[in-house]
Amino acid sequence: MSEYQYYEFRAVDRPLTPQEQHALRKLSTRAEITEYQFTNVYHWGNFKGSPDRMMEQYFDAHLYMAQWGRTLMLRLPRKGFELEDARPYLTDKSLSLRKKGPWVIVTFEAADENGEDVEGEKWLASLLPLREELLSGDLRCLYIGWLAGIRDEEASEEAEAPPIPPGLRSLSSAQAALADFLLIPPDVLEAAAQASPPLAPRAPTQALEVWVKALPLAEKNKLLVRVMEGQEPHLGRELLRRFQKATRGAAPTQEPEARKTVEALRREAEALEGRRRRRAEQAHAAAWARRLEALAAREEDAWKQVAQRFSSRSHTEHGAGVQLLADLKEVARRRGTEEAFTRRIQLLREQNARRPGLLARMDQAGLSPS
Repeated sequence: MSEYQYYEFRAVDRPLTPQEQHALRKLSTRAEITEYQFTNVYHWGNFKGSPDRMMEQYFDAHLYMAQWGRTLMLRLPRKGFELEDARPYLTDKSLSLRKKGPWVIVTFEAADENGEDVEGEKWLASLLPLREELLSGDLRCLYIGWLAGIRDEEASEEAEAPPIPPGLRSLSSAQAALADFLLIPPDVLEAAAQASPPLAPRAPTQALEVWVKALPLAEKNKLLVRVMEGQEPHLGRELLRRFQKATRGAAPTQEPEARKTVEALRREAEALEGRRRRRAEQAHAAAWARRLEALAAREEDAWKQVAQRFSSRSHTEHGAGVQLLADLKEVARRRGTEEAFTRRIQLLREQNARRPGLLARMDQAGLSPS
């Protein structure tokens, strides 16, 4: 049996040089390599390169997917990322962070016990905006990474959850894709989002102008030179975070009830799942009741349809006819006409007495004459 493994790397802030592409070619003769991308799919064998080193040297994002698990790495400039903000969300398995030179590399991981039908090609494009969101100070993806860790049965039930970031009820498309990628059940995400405040409104331009005017002239000159040199594509994000930090003051402490334990989150998620399942069952029952009412209104036509399906040589038609009989049996039960239904079933069985396969199907569906 072949083992599917998918590797994709993306360069975002700058293209790869011809020399770098040549060095990468030595790692794989089959990989698709461009100035912004390295992609390879394996159905046997293993990749010779080190994703960690490739992220340190060349790339800003990496996605790995296999039948047993999946990984997303994002490389961020240390100047543009607040390390202390990320620390509360780190876990032993699902979310980690490491520093390398001028970079911070954030890694999201999830095991996949049922990954028989995996396809990596579609994922990285939808997840790549997470990098810009992190650089703008949006921590929702880190909380989602932490949530992936509570799927692990070894996660301590008494452990307190990290601060719940604003906006979990209105995830970006990339954040929603990350929750899917990390196999987080919707009920777990919904349980966490109940205590999440709404996102703060975007600062008006006038407030930005006031803050910029207050900066020392020497600092503004240095910032202008950095812009002109064009070596820091995330400088605007860095300044916006500085503005937000300076104008919002100290972050309010989250209320104790908002900082749920792993056990509480799991319990609330199970309750939400139960309510969702009951609603689905009620909706199914209501739909079936409407179907039976419609069937009762055309009962004689339905019996004719059964006869037509049974006259076919198709096993599919026979199965559809037996299902229709099962529905007619329920119609008879609700009307109190079981005796008449039994007589018609007996007649139908006599007409098909030489078709043991069809009779066996009827027996399995509870359509015997007794």
